Formats: sequence, C-alpha cells, structure tokens
Amino acid sequence: MNSATTFAPAPRLASRHRPRRLGPRILLVAIGLFIVAIVYCGSALIKTPGWYRPPMIPPESQQKVRNSLIAAEQAFTRNVAAGHSFIYHLYQEDLNRWLAMRREIYPRVDELFPPGVSDPFVVISPESVTLAIRYQTAWHSTVVSMEFDVVFRDDAIELAAKSVRCGNLRLPKNLEALKLDRRIVLDRNGAWPGSPQMQGDLLSGLRLDSRSRWKNGGVEYRVTNLSLLPGRIDFSIEPLGR
Repeated sequence: MNSATTFAPAPRLASRHRPRRLGPRILLVAIGLFIVAIVYCGSALIKTPGWYRPPMIPPESQQKVRNSLIAAEQAFTRNVAAGHSFIYHLYQEDLNRWLAMRREIYPRVDELFPPGVSDPFVVISPESVTLAIRYQTAWHSTVVSMEFDVVFRDDAIELAAKSVRCGNLRLPKNLEALKLDRRIVLDRNGAWPGSPQMQGDLLSGLRLDSRSRWKNGGVEYRVTNLSLLPGRIDFSIEPLGR
C-alpha cells in the first residue's frame, strides 16, 4: 500500500513595509510646477495682448489722416472763437491714427521717446485710459502698458497710474519702483505754447489746470468737465475770449 506523501506549507516570510520615499517625488513635482510657472510667465510677458492693434496707415490713406487732424483743429478753433460753451469729442480711433502717422506729421516727435520705444497705442474705456507701447530689447520685443484713472476734480484734470502690464502679465502694484512718484511742476506754457499749469506726480495724481490758451487765435478757454466713454473722451469747454 503506497503511503501518501504530504508536504508542509512553506512558512511565510514576514513582509517588510518599506517607507515610501516621498521627498524626491515632492521635489520633482515642485520643480515641474516652477518650470510651468516660468514658462507661463515668460509667454505672458512676451505675448502681444489682443487689444493692442496699432493701425497701419497705407500710403493712399495718409492724406486722409492728415486732413482729419486739420479738421479736428479747425472745429475746435471755430467753436472756441464763437464764444459759446461746447463739448469736444476726442475719439480713440482718430487719436491712434494720428499717433501712427506721428513721424509724417511731426518728424522729430520720436526724439521725445526713449530708445527702443515704438508704436504707441491708446485705449479709452469708461473706467480708465490705457497707454501702451512696444519696447524692443536685445532679445525680444514686448508690449508695456500703463492704465490711468482720468477724472475732473477741483477744477483740474487729474491723471493717476492705476496698473502696469508687461504683455498679458500684470506687474506687482509696486509703482514706486517705477519712479512714478517723481514730482512734476510746470508753469503755464511750460510744456507747449498755451499749455496749462501742471503739478503733482503720476502715482498720487498729476493735476492739469483747467485753464489753457488755444494756439489758433490765442483764445483762452477752460475745461469744465470730462467724461470717459467707450472709445471716446468728451471735454466740456467754456471759451474765455482773447
């Protein structure tokens, strides 16, 4: 009679719970997130905002742009000489077309800008006025913009910097580092013939006195109010005579 052979089960080895090495994984995740943030910020810095569209004026349209500037000046001259209060409309589209042709209209105007600055562009909204430029460095170009609060207060037009952007990235609100608190003081006629008195700074508010003199005819006038609208600024003007 054959005897059955039995096998005893092998003893189980005690399982060792090795601690997971989370430190390197967390470090790798942190490095990955940092790289993503750098790439995002870098692309946001150099990306051109969708609203930044300086107009290109073809040669066949340049005379039309010149004529529109002359017509705007003549309209102001007629109204201020008539001696009656009126509202003067300054349109964003016209302003940007004149800026696009600044070299043809005023050949030396670019001497007022620092090197590397080009293509100024203005956006007018009911909340603010934004001035943008393209800044060229040795490696790339980027769009730098500054948003301003523009209000009429205490018989003066007041400008105050609201925010600064580089590309699509809003910079930290440390406007003091941009030297925007540098005080500006100009007497009447100090900026251009007939210009108003100016004092203050762009951080706390640069005040432009309401009273000026129009160059054509030498007529004194006073701004009594202004309104920001989509794509337009309305100035309320009171002529004061010669």
